[in-house]
This record gives sequence, structure tokens and C-alpha cells, in this order.
Amino acid sequence: MLAEPDVLQTAGAKTFLGYWSSLPKTGVVPDRSEFSPARIAALMPAVTILEVISEDLILQRLTGTAVCRAMGFDPTGKNALDLILPQVRPDYIKLIQTQISYPCGRWNIIRSRRDNMVDRAEVLTLPMFHRHSGHWMILSYFGALEPVAYDPGPYEILGYEDTTWIDIGAGTPD
Repeated sequence: MLAEPDVLQTAGAKTFLGYWSSLPKTGVVPDRSEFSPARIAALMPAVTILEVISEDLILQRLTGTAVCRAMGFDPTGKNALDLILPQVRPDYIKLIQTQISYPCGRWNIIRSRRDNMVDRAEVLTLPMFHRHSGHWMILSYFGALEPVAYDPGPYEILGYEDTTWIDIGAGTPD
């Protein structure tokens, strides 16, 4: 089992990592077919799955109900890049490309605006591969931390406060 990184702050993120670590792997990552939402039913409201089609298209394949509620809408089926502040998108694309090129896990603290408030959240993202499509998938758990400011506007990911790479057996970026 993968050693738990010191950065994880929420019990949900720790449980999520434990579940992902328990999945059978091909190399260092599980195939999408190994992922069973029923096995982590209590966490699923805070889980998303992205499918990396190309640098310009990252499809939101699954969005948990708590994530939808926080966003104010259900982004399932939409391009996840449209949810990110335009000036932050290049950094996000680089994070995704780096994560799947190793592959490795990633922990972030993100700032997002929802309901006219800026919130902080812990996000643990772990890679999967979908052998049928040949695409990488990103499985994420969102753990709310706290609101930090008033800022009117629609839901949007505003930026990243911190990033830590997690070695899942193939190393991590420098």
C-alpha cells in the first residue's frame, strides 16, 4: 500500500488515497474498469473523474453531488478547462500533463469562487488509465477547508496555493 503523504489534511482525502492504493494496478496505475464507486459510496459526493482527451479537451466524466452543489450546476459532460480562470488554464494543463507523464499523484490547495465567496479546498488527484479509449483519467477528491473572501461572480477555479506531487511508484517531477 502507498504511504500516506504528510500533506493530506482531511479524513476523506486519506480514505480516498487508501481506496485508490488498494485497486489492482497495471504498472503503477489502475484501469478505469477497476474503479468501483460503490466501494467508496460515502466519498462519492466529493469525487470527480476527468478524461484527458487532448490538451484542449478534458471531459468531466463524473461529478459528485457535493461538487455540483458547490459549483451551483452539474458540469458532467463539459470541458473541465471551461471551469478554470483563463489565465490559470496553462498552469492547470501543465499540471495534468506532468501528472500523466510520470504518472504520479497530486495534492493541491485550490481557491475557487462559488456563491460569491472564495473558498479553499484540498484536492487529491490520482491517475487511472482507460484501456478501452486509450485515454488517461484523473480521479479527484475535493475536501472543503474554509471560505476566505467575498468575491461576486460565477463558479470558477481561481488558482492554486500549493502543489505536492505524490510518488505512486514511477517517481515525481523535480
